[in-house]
Amino acid sequence: MTRYIIQRLLLLVPVLLGISIITFSMLRLIPGDPARVMLGEHATAEQIQQFRERMGLNDPIYIQYLRYLQSVMRGDLGRALLTNEWVAVELAQRLPATIELTLGAMFVACAVGLTAGLIAAYYHNSFFDLATMVGALVGVSMPIFWLGLILMYIFGFKLKWLPPSARL
Repeated sequence: MTRYIIQRLLLLVPVLLGISIITFSMLRLIPGDPARVMLGEHATAEQIQQFRERMGLNDPIYIQYLRYLQSVMRGDLGRALLTNEWVAVELAQRLPATIELTLGAMFVACAVGLTAGLIAAYYHNSFFDLATMVGALVGVSMPIFWLGLILMYIFGFKLKWLPPSARL
């Protein structure tokens, strides 16, 4: 068992490296000049050039990637482009709400899932069994962001059981 865990942890390194390459590449494949997008259409060529120098956008792509990887390894996620706050600070501010939401969702999913599963097992091949199976398949098949929006609409706007935004 220990050997298996060590193997899986060692495989984590190339997987994380591959994910970082893919995400870095995807950001670079977005059409348009990032400097022009950040500074706006009315920026002068000199302002754009200064921004590109300051952000390291004139360096070769592999140098940009290595700098990115080095920063991430140090825990330096940089500054948010809109607020100019440190990204790590913004993530830390939102972490309690994320944990609260995750634990609440896990509790509800377990309670509803176990209850529905037990009832469906007791009334095997009944309408409730079929409805539970269809509901579970639809829930698993639907993209999570879409399911989240639907549930926010139902419980926040229609039933008014929960606030449509913000924390409890």
